[in-house]
Amino acid sequence: MSTTIFPSAKAKDPTRSIRDNFGTLSKLNDLYAPPDDLTGDLSFGTRVVEEIRQPLIEPSEYQKNLDEDEDSPDTPPKEDQPAAAIQDRYWSDYNRVFYHPRTIQPVNWGFTEGPLSWEAGQAAFRTLNEETSLMEESFRSFVEECDWLQGFQISFDTLLFGAFTLSLLETVKDEYAKKSVLAIPSLSPGTGKTVTDFDTAKAFPLITDALVARENASLSLMVPIAHISTWASNLAAVSGDIKFDPSSLYHTAAIVSAHFESATLPLRTGSQDIHEFASKLNWRNDNPFMCLQGALPVSTNLPQVSPYNFTSPLELGAIAAQSTVIRCDDSQLADSIAHSIKLRCSEADLHQSLLHLSTYSSYPLPSSYPKFFKEPRDHQKAVMYSSVVSRPTSTATTLQAYSSYVKEYTQRGELNHECWKGLEKDDFIELAEDLTRLSDSISVEMDSKDADDSAPDEEYEVDL
Repeated sequence: MSTTIFPSAKAKDPTRSIRDNFGTLSKLNDLYAPPDDLTGDLSFGTRVVEEIRQPLIEPSEYQKNLDEDEDSPDTPPKEDQPAAAIQDRYWSDYNRVFYHPRTIQPVNWGFTEGPLSWEAGQAAFRTLNEETSLMEESFRSFVEECDWLQGFQISFDTLLFGAFTLSLLETVKDEYAKKSVLAIPSLSPGTGKTVTDFDTAKAFPLITDALVARENASLSLMVPIAHISTWASNLAAVSGDIKFDPSSLYHTAAIVSAHFESATLPLRTGSQDIHEFASKLNWRNDNPFMCLQGALPVSTNLPQVSPYNFTSPLELGAIAAQSTVIRCDDSQLADSIAHSIKLRCSEADLHQSLLHLSTYSSYPLPSSYPKFFKEPRDHQKAVMYSSVVSRPTSTATTLQAYSSYVKEYTQRGELNHECWKGLEKDDFIELAEDLTRLSDSISVEMDSKDADDSAPDEEYEVDL
């Protein structure tokens, strides 16, 4: 007897109709299929009803290949399309998951109709919640179906969904105050760069990131992902084992998702829950902000390859804690990678009890994954490792930089611009003060006694 697992997920896209960004993905699929014939008899007495239908979106070649392979087991899988073939289409073109119908939640407000505003994002959540009973029906149904609810993991784009998501999280925290929350925000293009321009068009993304950071400081963990403009080109230049297009969202999203899926794998295997995961990394309870870093793939003849930081170019001060997942079937190679990681952490003054290592089987790559590895063998499985790292000095420096920018913008910026509708001058002043307070509250000096008193964590291996 086979088991079908439905991801308990909420997928939201900015759209005025479900077609605009969800593409061919609909609330119904092969597991929740409508009748083949939806026409029926449309006559009404002696009158004839004229049926008008919106043209269907043509499935991508990849989806057609999947259907052919399912219908005919003798049909071999076809080659993947190049990234350019999907850049102008939809993220769902390469989707391989049968989502539960409650997952798809289009947000029906226009992001392109005038400038973004903080108030508009908050209003969008209120409207969606009121019109669809999102939290009371769809969201609560997923929660009640969980046999063991660890908490909530949420990923979002700060520029488009910052205000929306913070409003959603506020509702979640009110209803489930004791549950852990792991947030993965994708930061705006401006973050990670030296910014001295106080034009509102450039200030809005940065201050939105700052607002998200301030509000997410109360969560269990926040692992921000820098905008691809701040890391993709550099990674493409230094990487010797993959050749990807840094301008392709298909390629860059595949790299980041592999790392985050691997770094959080212990949460899905029962090895630990979100609360335990967060407690190990934020053991001093003063810094929920983490970095995501890793190496994909790790060459068999170069296991000491340095990790790439997908959160921030700042790697200042000591590492306070690190959780690393190694994906490798070869035990000797896995041990070599682990030794390299321990050596690097030792050089960064990380106490051995605060490095949490786990080993799993190599990262499986579905046929939808980009074929950008130099070695063909890596197109089936990839040897890699991914880490969630606490770097207090880097975090404190970043928060202080946000504070300084907000403080300067408050004095020099256009606070009456319509994008700031819903925010007053006092809100900006308070934001700058809060960010400074958060920065000052983070302990940037490692105390060996504190490290010794923290709960040690032995290595464990899990073979899936």
